[in-house]
This record gives sequence, structure tokens and C-alpha cells, in this order.
Amino acid sequence: MPLEKDKASQIFDAVVIGAGISGMYQLYSLRKLGKSVKVLEAGSDVGGTWYWNRYPGASCDIESYVYLPLLEKTGFVPQQKYTNASETLDYCNIIAEKYRLHERAMLQTLVTSTDWDEDLGRWMVSTNRQDRIKARYVVHSNGPLNRPKLPAIRGINDFTGHTFHTSRWDYAYTGGNSNGNLNNLRDKKVAIIGTGATAVPVSYTHLRAHET
Repeated sequence: MPLEKDKASQIFDAVVIGAGISGMYQLYSLRKLGKSVKVLEAGSDVGGTWYWNRYPGASCDIESYVYLPLLEKTGFVPQQKYTNASETLDYCNIIAEKYRLHERAMLQTLVTSTDWDEDLGRWMVSTNRQDRIKARYVVHSNGPLNRPKLPAIRGINDFTGHTFHTSRWDYAYTGGNSNGNLNNLRDKKVAIIGTGATAVPVSYTHLRAHET
């Protein structure tokens, strides 16, 4: 369901594009300097790549005490050396709650252009919701992983089976959650396109579903 349109002032010191870990840290840093900030996020909540990528077995390949910011400020203690997706997303929500990010964010909002107005000395930030926001600074914290890249395979649109991208995992179809238990796949033949860091945990989790 679309969110109600933001009613706050449309003039800010800074606009941060993206509400992932980088964007949330930018909000924290800029607020600490006394700046007014608006965060624009295409997703329905915070988390960035961890909001979009919830496929089974997803985890971070950087040690949690290095990767997760503001641990001393929040008192959060990671349970794993290499934190998994669900714990990381939980922590993103802890940061957002502590620093009241939702009050300073426009979710489900895609930035369509950023244009410098020389006369005003301000950036004009336009969105897909017809917002026109003025800001002295624009901070890009939008990563490249928010849009799934579908394989350009001839005939893929003619495939009649069930398909989805790992960054839009369909647990309603597979069953289970990001920890596994994909019980609905037990009697299914599953093809995984790709052999990278995403495909490895997905393949392992699928094999475990067949073993149980």
C-alpha cells in the first residue's frame, strides 16, 4: 500500500538517497552536525541491500564488528562473526528506531533527477511522487543491488514454470524463510542461473530441503 505523501518542509540542508547502512550512517553523521536531512528510499522500509536480498543463506562476507556501524551507540552485540541477512536487517531497524529515521524518510520514493540550480545555489531533487525538494547537499548512498538483473536468455519469457529473482525471493512458493526449511521445494526440480556468491548458499539450502 502506498504511503501517505510526506507533509514536511521540502527544503533541507541535505538529501540522502538510500536508506541502507550507508544512508543511515549519513543521517546519523549529518544530524550530529546539526543539519536538517531528508532520506529518500525506493523500498518500503530501511535496510538497502538487506531489505531486498532475503534469499535463504544470505549473509555478509565482512566480519560483523567491522561491517555494522554504531555498535557502541546502540549496544547491539552480533550473534555471528559473519552476520546473516535477517540479523543485519533487524539491526538496520534498531538504528532506524534509535535515530528516528522513519520520521525523516520518504519511503517508496524513487529519485528521478538531481539538478543544480545555479541561481538558488541548491540542488533540485525530483521524485516519482512529483516531489521537488531543495537541498544544499545531495549524498548518494544508493547501491547497485536494488534492481534485479534478469538473464537475457532467449525464450525465457516463454517459460511456463514459476520463476523469481533471488533479490525478490518468493517464500510463499518455496516455504521456509531466510534460515532455510524450503519444504515446498521437496518435489520440485529447481534450476539456479548463476554460480556466484548468491547461488552457493541458495544451492546448499535447496539440497538440505531435499535431504529432510
